[in-house]
Amino acid sequence: MKKWKAVLAAVMAGLMVYGCKGMPSEKNTFEPTVSSIYVTKDGTISSATVESYDKDYYKQEALQEYVMSEVASYNQSLGAAAVAHNIDGADPVPVAVTSCTMEDGKAVVIYQYLDSSVFQTFAQEYHDEANQTKAFGTDTVSGGRAQGWLADGSFVKVGKGTEVSDAPQGELDKLSDERMIMVEADHTVTIQTEGKVLYMTQGVTLTGSNTVQVPEGLHYVIFK
Repeated sequence: MKKWKAVLAAVMAGLMVYGCKGMPSEKNTFEPTVSSIYVTKDGTISSATVESYDKDYYKQEALQEYVMSEVASYNQSLGAAAVAHNIDGADPVPVAVTSCTMEDGKAVVIYQYLDSSVFQTFAQEYHDEANQTKAFGTDTVSGGRAQGWLADGSFVKVGKGTEVSDAPQGELDKLSDERMIMVEADHTVTIQTEGKVLYMTQGVTLTGSNTVQVPEGLHYVIFK
């Protein structure tokens, strides 16, 4: 990733270390090992950028300072506060850094977004190729049905383990409050959901009860 190469190069060049001032201390249920997208049951979107690094050269504090500064500037460019995290009682910022770690040769930064539009724009702006999409959205199944999402693909039902079978239309018709994800990309995208994956379009690969790999093209995932 071009942006991350620049980040690590800046750290290696001796970027000043001030620490990650103001980053909220919170536990993430999203603990990725690869670059991926995370969607919660209420539709909140996060993404993780995961890159390898030479642990003999880089410092976590320097990476944190760089990332926080870049995100604060990005938020300010959109007319929001020049901060890189959400503050209690204030309007949420477009992009918030929720975690920034360097451990065992891997740098992991997790971002949370105000909406899907900000997520897509930020991934493009910062050359996050692994998480770039042509289209991305999340809604309840009822909302997705109104947008025609259930009519766009052939769904399969998740059974035991990673077993799948054809999804009866009658079951899909009964779905309502479950969360639905729409994603279109020109490369494979990894998505983790807060709840168990129930249905997905053909071609999507289930790699865990709440993790999928979405191939190139337009696809949908339903979880609860």
